[in-house]
Amino acid sequence: MKILPLIITFCLTSCASMQAAKFPIKIELNTVNMDNQRIDAVCTVFSSSDKIETLAPKTITFMTECSSINVLCRAGATEGQYGMNISDENETGNFLINSALGYLFDRAVDSITPMGQFLNLIDNENCEMKDQKITVVLE
Repeated sequence: MKILPLIITFCLTSCASMQAAKFPIKIELNTVNMDNQRIDAVCTVFSSSDKIETLAPKTITFMTECSSINVLCRAGATEGQYGMNISDENETGNFLINSALGYLFDRAVDSITPMGQFLNLIDNENCEMKDQKITVVLE
């Protein structure tokens, strides 16, 4: 009887370590000044799941979940930033799911229940990751 609570606890918490699927996205990263002249800069590319630093201009392959991507670049005293949201254009969703409270509730259910994680992994298959060309203007 003492083993039963341990087995139940293990089954419920083992799903919390599952990661959502990551997709590669090719990003052509360019940095320019206010006069539209190319300059070298150190850029940080990050999303909710990953972060890398690189020198720009450069083409990189970034592994991310289906989430927004942000770029922050610096060269000397100048800096610039760029943000993009990757989402399914056909997805309408409802207000509760898209609100912060709905998101937190959804993640809590996904981390606790095996079926929630399974459905979350299946849902990410519709994520379209297109190659991106990003130009960051340093000011």
